[in-house]
Amino acid sequence: MKPSFKMRLTIRSRFYILLLMLTLLPALAYRFAIDLHRMLLENQAVIQQQTVINLSYVLENRTDLWAQQILSGRPTNQLSHLNLDKSVLWIVNEFGQVTYVVGRLSQQATALDKDLFAKIGYFLIKTLSNVIPFTLPYPYPQSTNPEVALIRQAISGHTFQQYRMYKNTPISLMSATPLKLQGHIIGAIVLEQTMNSLLTDSLKRFYRLIGMGALIFFVVFFGAVFYIASLSKRIARLDYDVRNTFDAYGKVNKMNFPDSMPRHYYDEISDLRHHIHDMLSQLSSYERYLKQLPKTLRHELHNPMNRLSMSLSLLEQDVDHKQVRYSKHALEQLKQIISSLSEANSIEESLSMQEPEPFAIQEMLKHYLENIVILNPEHKFRTQLNIPEETQVVGDGFMIEQLMDKLISNAKDFDDAKEPITISVVLNGQNEVEILVQNTGKPLPKTIEKQIFDGMTSIRETNADNQAHLGLGLYIVKLIADFHNGKAEAFNYMDLNGKPIGVVVKIILPVLKA
Repeated sequence: MKPSFKMRLTIRSRFYILLLMLTLLPALAYRFAIDLHRMLLENQAVIQQQTVINLSYVLENRTDLWAQQILSGRPTNQLSHLNLDKSVLWIVNEFGQVTYVVGRLSQQATALDKDLFAKIGYFLIKTLSNVIPFTLPYPYPQSTNPEVALIRQAISGHTFQQYRMYKNTPISLMSATPLKLQGHIIGAIVLEQTMNSLLTDSLKRFYRLIGMGALIFFVVFFGAVFYIASLSKRIARLDYDVRNTFDAYGKVNKMNFPDSMPRHYYDEISDLRHHIHDMLSQLSSYERYLKQLPKTLRHELHNPMNRLSMSLSLLEQDVDHKQVRYSKHALEQLKQIISSLSEANSIEESLSMQEPEPFAIQEMLKHYLENIVILNPEHKFRTQLNIPEETQVVGDGFMIEQLMDKLISNAKDFDDAKEPITISVVLNGQNEVEILVQNTGKPLPKTIEKQIFDGMTSIRETNADNQAHLGLGLYIVKLIADFHNGKAEAFNYMDLNGKPIGVVVKIILPVLKA
């Protein structure tokens, strides 16, 4: 059982879906970068926390040594990483009053500011962490005035850390710890360092890696988008050129298929275009040969067939033999075959040169149906013409008569005379002229309902008059219907039990709108 729903995905859509799936990689990379960034910042926070604790120990046990180290700018090994050009030390008494301050917060340019890739990586991490919720990489609380909470926590005996914020951006990290003397809290020590000073070499390399990876990804991504769009456009152009080479009847009517594109690509698609061009050229030549073949045959065989016909007529006068009659009958069949081929070719040429014009189809069909009933007394007809007199169709009235001739001839050949041949002409719901020709008899096989309008397609061996049939009647019907921008359909005529008992051919012609 065939699926009722089929989703069509173009090559371009599949490529874009693949690229969309590839965007999961940056999402995973971003998640990894955030976690790594958080880990590095936590590392820096731990280092600062340990620094402020070491300072409190030094101040508590060796006040003189601490003062000499700070003033000389040569801290001990435990404080070798402390840079007083980018950090500030506060000494606070037990009442929360600042009694001593040393150092300064300088926002000098760092190696990060000088490294383009590191700046890009830092910008991406910072921007995305603000846009995407729950991904802020800063491991401690943020505040515009963190010293208040820090001093209060330190005096109460806790080591506490907090970021100082400016315009929703952390500019420094502050750590506070209690300052004790003989086990009693006598104040607190607060260390504040700028974010630049916290950017160690490992964090800078991390930002640089993120920046380089992001640039590489964007270059590859947009390069792939450009390549996919270009490839898809060339394939679509190839499809467009191939479709425009054929007319509505599936024939090569104009050989305007370009062999190469203006940009002169040389790859598999250009090879395919070249091969298609060669194939279409050969097909066009062969089609021209086939079109000229009926005329050539008719011209070349006309005189020999006439002489043969005359000879058989003279021979028949002298010899009364059934083989002579068979020969004359075969000769007439041959003439009829060549005539049918020439007729189809002539109609195609006539339609290609004919200029469609509006005509009143109701009046034309009225006279036609009256004549059909009179000229075919051996068949029963039931006719219905139910369209307004002012109804007009753009095309050619004589071609419509020829179409009706083919339909009725086809219906008469298959009619079993159990019911009259029904011809009805009505306006359907889409304001189109709908012509139905219905007869009882041999139904259409299921596999041939759509192929019945192709040339050289027939489900019968002979006509009613025992003539060979080439299957060009309904092909001509389709040619004429297409010329009028209409449609031709054929399906089986069912009885009340759903059993096929005949055939219905439906022609739909668009009405000229007033």
